[in-house]
Amino acid sequence: MKATVVSKMVGANIEDNTFLVWITRNEEGEEMMNSEYETKDLEVEILKHNIRKMKVMNQIFTIVIVIIMLVINFLSLFPSLQFPQNAGSHLGYILLLVFHLVIYSIFRYRKIHLTPLNNKKMAFFINFYVTFSLSLAALVSIKDLTLYNPFLIYTFILFTCSSFLILKAKQFLLPLIISSFILLIGLYSEHGEFSVSYLQWVYIAILLPTAFLLSRSHYVSFEKNFYRQLEMLKERNHTRSLTEKLKEANDQLELQTLLDPLTNLYNRRAYNEYLEKLQLQTLQSPILLSVVMIDVDCFKLYNDTYGHMEGDNVLIQIGILLKELSEQWNCFTTRWGGEEFILLLTDVSEQQVDNICQKIQDGVSNLNIHHRSSTISSTVTVSIGACTKRIYKKEEITHCINEADAALYYIKQHGRNNYEHRSLIHVP
Repeated sequence: MKATVVSKMVGANIEDNTFLVWITRNEEGEEMMNSEYETKDLEVEILKHNIRKMKVMNQIFTIVIVIIMLVINFLSLFPSLQFPQNAGSHLGYILLLVFHLVIYSIFRYRKIHLTPLNNKKMAFFINFYVTFSLSLAALVSIKDLTLYNPFLIYTFILFTCSSFLILKAKQFLLPLIISSFILLIGLYSEHGEFSVSYLQWVYIAILLPTAFLLSRSHYVSFEKNFYRQLEMLKERNHTRSLTEKLKEANDQLELQTLLDPLTNLYNRRAYNEYLEKLQLQTLQSPILLSVVMIDVDCFKLYNDTYGHMEGDNVLIQIGILLKELSEQWNCFTTRWGGEEFILLLTDVSEQQVDNICQKIQDGVSNLNIHHRSSTISSTVTVSIGACTKRIYKKEEITHCINEADAALYYIKQHGRNNYEHRSLIHVP
């Protein structure tokens, strides 16, 4: 079984809904979906959707209730219309209005935000909102049966909730049962006999299952859309992962073309590309360039004595030493060819270059590689030529390299196992 070793959360803003998905990686770096997180994220997205819609619904309900109350009061001013006055319905409208004003103030001033710690509280808050709204609407509708038939305010709030909010079956059934019970009790208390109010009973019998089916359809549609976007997001992240792996592989291949396979230092191709960058840099501003050329002393004799395999081992060990120094001094290090190496440094003082040359010599000496055929020492040694020059023109880079080469040749002609550092900083 592949163990999951790392996880992260990614998001995608799709169709004005933010879908959060937990992506986990296995030991091979492949991204996987976690079903537990999928379920949790669906619930979170439903809560976020419902909170946004509740803000809109609350404003709509408040405006509609105010308009209805104004219309009722206006019509009651005309006795000729014989508009019925019902204190119970007025009280119901006032309670509905106060309730939605309280909800409005909560959204407005308390700044409700969904967090991982308050998911259950927010779910309860939404359930309470739907249940209380429908219950009050049922009471108002029962009291206004003589005026509104069929149940205007209840139907309006019921279909708004079932259309706007994403509710599970049990979430919608509870307020539906409570509010329908209020309607049935109200109808029975007002009329008693079925034959008197059979139209209202038939209306309720059609209204309730219709609203429930509408709510379920809305929920299933949201759920399908969520998982469809989830799959799209999974596919996108899988594609991104493959793209990243391909890019890493291409970068690795590109790097391999720039590395010497034996010493793992940069090769001549990388060296030439680096010189081109330095030449471009000189067009912007002068640079202080130091070139350090290294040659392994009596290397041909070493190969003849110990064999080329051992000779390669010597180059590998020296390559490791130079790579450590290049990382320490942030310089470019290349295997020039055969047993020769070059270090290129910018903005390094003459004293530091001297220190680097000495560290290279001491480091090779500390390798303590025996060389009984050497005419210089019983162990492998190196000769070093260096040059430091302030570069104003790109042609001067070649001059600096040639001077370092000349310094190396001088050392090789005068005993080897030493270094010569030539400074051309003040030379025009």
